[in-house]
Amino acid sequence: MTSNVAKQSDHALSILNIHYEFLNSIADKMGDSSDILSDENIELLVSLAANTDFERTALIEADGTAYYDNGAIKNVAQRKYFLEAMKGQATLSDPLDSSIDQETRVILCVPVRCNDRIIGALGGSYNVTALSQMLFNDIFDDAGYSLIVTKEGEIIAYDGEPSYHKITYGDNFFDFYKDRTLLSKNSLVNVKKDFSAGNDGLIKIRTDSNKKSDQYIAYTRLGMNDWMICYVIPVSDAQSSYSFIKSYEGIFMSVFFILVLLLVFYIIHNNHIRNEELRRDAQTDGLTGVLNKRTTEARINEILEQRPHEKGTFIILDVDKFKEVNDHYGHAVGDIVLSTLGQTLRNYFRENDIIGRIGGDEFVIYMCKTERQRWIFSFPKAG
Repeated sequence: MTSNVAKQSDHALSILNIHYEFLNSIADKMGDSSDILSDENIELLVSLAANTDFERTALIEADGTAYYDNGAIKNVAQRKYFLEAMKGQATLSDPLDSSIDQETRVILCVPVRCNDRIIGALGGSYNVTALSQMLFNDIFDDAGYSLIVTKEGEIIAYDGEPSYHKITYGDNFFDFYKDRTLLSKNSLVNVKKDFSAGNDGLIKIRTDSNKKSDQYIAYTRLGMNDWMICYVIPVSDAQSSYSFIKSYEGIFMSVFFILVLLLVFYIIHNNHIRNEELRRDAQTDGLTGVLNKRTTEARINEILEQRPHEKGTFIILDVDKFKEVNDHYGHAVGDIVLSTLGQTLRNYFRENDIIGRIGGDEFVIYMCKTERQRWIFSFPKAG
């Protein structure tokens, strides 16, 4: 039974590590932004809370100001998890009573780095009951219940029924069991020593006057924050046949990884689309849809440098009587003329030809690979 609890401890730790890796990947993405509170980072923060098991997420500035996914703002500068994250550590907090929605949670927190400099922290919160329930829901047909306990005995997570077991959050493990009858060789003093040292152990205890109340309590170290995991089960259930349902664990891990990959691919895809839009906006003349002056010069120079012996045709043109159009009909109509001309040029010339607006009503076209002179004279003349 002790080995089973140890396996579940490793299982819990591996799940926490997966969540840490996921948080770190999002934190790395956030660190790429010049502003930790950029719109993109806030969108990531909200998406993280909406699409994962984190009930709350927070992006924390270096001064401790935390911005939550639900819009709340508070200062966590003195919180241990924040201080450790700012030192470059991935941390798991002791249970905290949230001032945001009055629930008890544990916080997973990782640093946010920009150019190897820590500029803040990213945190995600779990309900402690869910943290406890995930440990032993596939062992002994759910006959027992689990506890997460500090080395001093304070119960910080519990998935049993308090009215039945008479134990709940905030109780002290050693105070609760001090009046029970220990049926094993170990004493509570030895159990305390095991907790302090992080050792595994198993005790048999009688909670009432009859044998039916006999229980096994197996305990082992979680590997985070000096916490211990305890599993309490009636002796009768522990002695019956049982097996771990490994397929559930495999399904859970597979689904979780798929969800993580989908979220990461979604973020990458959206960023690619946004970057392409920004690139096009930076290179394009907003009125006509052709290249702007700077990009036109750069593209033509690039072709001339890379393919100096290639024959090409350079055309420069302007709009006849354009000033008269502006003076007589107004600049709004003039803009329509320029926009229509830009569309006409883009429709007429080839996709690999360079079409740009270099000023007012002046346009240039560089036609690549024009081996024959007829290209020049085939352009229709506007009447």
